[in-house]
Amino acid sequence: MQPEQQAVELESKKKEENANKAKAAADRLFPNEKWINIEDGIYRSSRRNLDEEINKNELRDAQILRDLGSTVYLVPHFSRSESTQYDAIVNGVKMELKNVAGNPGSLESAFLKSRSQAPNVFINLENSNMTRSEAVTALYRARNSVTRTEKNGKIRKGYAELNEFNGGRVILKLKGHQNMIYLNVDDLKAH
Repeated sequence: MQPEQQAVELESKKKEENANKAKAAADRLFPNEKWINIEDGIYRSSRRNLDEEINKNELRDAQILRDLGSTVYLVPHFSRSESTQYDAIVNGVKMELKNVAGNPGSLESAFLKSRSQAPNVFINLENSNMTRSEAVTALYRARNSVTRTEKNGKIRKGYAELNEFNGGRVILKLKGHQNMIYLNVDDLKAH
């Protein structure tokens, strides 16, 4: 077998494994849910409306992840008082999808918010001019943040107060870059 053919077969097998893991998790976490196949490798809950602007961003995020070989289930949204606060199941894991168009401070806030929603987060920075260095530095700052009182008296909670998960992964999509940046949340902790 030719190396190219082996690579294609390996990629196909990995994609099939991802699809199986995603389906099994979706069925386990949302029994009796009706899943609508909206694109190859992307499914959404029948209780989810894709006409909303925020959901258009989530669909774009799902397309990026799918193009990398993932299978994505966009889960139903309930009130924030219920347990489902994340946006998707990707390859069998719970994932929050975030889109950040602003500066490193916006990225810090989005990452900190995601830590109360899911252990894993995909952050799309296609509409931001942040560099790789700025993005990683912002995540490092957020991961090591502590609760503090700002000059105006507003209290900003730190990572320990906002985090609800052990471990996890951050996937970053930077503007103008084909490859994703994969980071382990625990590796961002200062020692």
